Amino acid sequence: MSPITLVNAFSYVDSHDFTGDSNALTFNGSAAELDRTTFRSQGWRTLAGGGLKTGEFSMGGLWQAGADQVDPIAFGDLGVDGRVVTFGPEETEGGPAYMWQGGNFNYVLGGNVGDLAPFTLAGKNTEAVGVVRGRLAKAMGQVNATGVLGSVQNLGAVGAGQFLYATLHLFGTPGTTITVQVQSDDSSGFGSPTTRATLGPFTTAGGRWMTRVAGAITDTHYRFNISAITGAFVVAGALAVQ
Repeated sequence: MSPITLVNAFSYVDSHDFTGDSNALTFNGSAAELDRTTFRSQGWRTLAGGGLKTGEFSMGGLWQAGADQVDPIAFGDLGVDGRVVTFGPEETEGGPAYMWQGGNFNYVLGGNVGDLAPFTLAGKNTEAVGVVRGRLAKAMGQVNATGVLGSVQNLGAVGAGQFLYATLHLFGTPGTTITVQVQSDDSSGFGSPTTRATLGPFTTAGGRWMTRVAGAITDTHYRFNISAITGAFVVAGALAVQ
């Protein structure tokens, strides 16, 4: 696969789409190094994997202070745990999406005279599930009718000891109510879909982290489906098996 030029990265944080505010995005996943050096190590430090993992995420861009823009969102979320975050290198359905529940712990604004005011925002995962890698199943867009939401994703079966994950983001001024199902089937045609979880009904904007569904699930294809909606909503969501 050819290298990707970052021109279409995306970042959804709870009820706010930072994609249109940002021009830099970085993810750092790390695992602690465990020292297993002994007297038989011949003077060399010997390390082992298996240490605690940490996910760190940062983005930067153009600072704005209006309602539902960078400053009130970033400042208001400073130090708040459990915000639903979905981000990735390309805002294309089927592309990689990283999902977690995290907190913003570092917010920097201000720059040089004459420049557009910049900002940087950095956060870490705060919940025990950690970081989940899946696929963008619904790129940000408006919906107002029931039916399939986004596109079908072939994620493979959910093995014993694995889980099915989903994030759903509702942005801006929401409609009256929306209910979204996570469905699975053994083929992309979804001739006999099974509902694995129901999200909602929701009446307010926000990010939602689906309670993960345990395997084993033999179905290989997954999708979102709107079972009920009144009004128009701007939504996005991701699915994963891990």
